[in-house]
Formats: sequence, C-alpha cells, structure tokens
Amino acid sequence: MLTPARIVLSRAASSIILVLTVCGCSASGTVAPEPTEPKASATPSTSAATSAAPTPSAEGALILGDSFTNRFSSPDQGDIEVLVAVSNYIHSTRADRTPYELGAGTPDDAWDALEVKVCAVKGNITANTNTWKLEAEDGTRYDATFITGGPKPEFVNDSSLRPGDCVIGNIMFVVPQDIRPVKALYAPPSLDKPQEWELHS
Repeated sequence: MLTPARIVLSRAASSIILVLTVCGCSASGTVAPEPTEPKASATPSTSAATSAAPTPSAEGALILGDSFTNRFSSPDQGDIEVLVAVSNYIHSTRADRTPYELGAGTPDDAWDALEVKVCAVKGNITANTNTWKLEAEDGTRYDATFITGGPKPEFVNDSSLRPGDCVIGNIMFVVPQDIRPVKALYAPPSLDKPQEWELHS
C-alpha cells in the first residue's frame, strides 16, 4: 500500500515525463533539433548540358572597340570559337547609290555603316553580314543591306575563315535620316540572345 508521500512523488514523476515528451527535450534537458527540409544542391546537373545548347551572351552591352568570343559546338567540327568586335559606327554616310535608288525605303533614308571584325579562333567558319543588326532606341531593328562604294574597308560577305583568319570591314544599313541607332547587335543562330554594343556614351 502506497503512503500519501509516495503517491505525490509518483504523480510528480509522471508529470515530468509528460512535460519532457511534449516539449521535445532529450533526457539531458537539451532541446532536440527540429527536422529540416533538405536543401537543393547548387551543383549543376551535367546531364542538362548538351553540345547543341546556345552560348549565353556576355553580361550587359559592350562599347566600341570591345570584343566578344562566341563559343559553340558544330555537329561537323565540334567546338567552335569566333571572336567578333565592333570598331566604328557612322550615321548617314554615302555609297555608290542611295537607298532609294536601290528601292529600299524612302528618299529620306540614309546609309549607316558599322565596322566589324570577325576572326576564326577555333574551327572553320563563314562570316556573314546577316548576323549583324542595328537597333534604335524604340527597339526597331535594321538589317544589313549589300551595297558597294561605302566607307572603306568594305566587309566581304560570306568570307570563309580558317583558324587564325580575320575579316574586317564596314557593313551597310538603311536607316531613316532622323533615326540614330543606339545599339549594334551580333545575332548568329548559336546565341540564345544577341550580343550588344552601345553606339553612344
């Protein structure tokens, strides 16, 4: 038979065990750590990358004189490296014929010239004028137009370049006289978005 004192002690012990169980404490009196959700790994998955993936552009726009290296993979050649640069820009220049005489635009349209350099660093490439565009402040883009008699040197379209070869020259664009483009764009299919050069400071 339990005495009144033993009954009190037994109830006290039961209360302590109940409190320990509810608060999540260990027998030593320290709080047991709460379970945490696993964090995602920062290591990229190698299976997500493919050789056909476009090359991301450089961060932000470049300025005249800056170069950009485009790296991508070709099914025929493997890894390819192309170095490109924009060295000069001329708004409203002259050529053998006006844009209007070529049936391009209106009498108020003019020629803009963009001097670029394209070099094959790794692999054989063909340098084309159609990978270049001018962009106005409102987002309007202007494509390259073939014309002779513009600023020298003239860009030789469809230039076949082997590693170490470069082509440099002016590419011509039909742009309204009162519009002054603010960006030059290099937009080959191998880039997920065009690389930009600021044309004004």
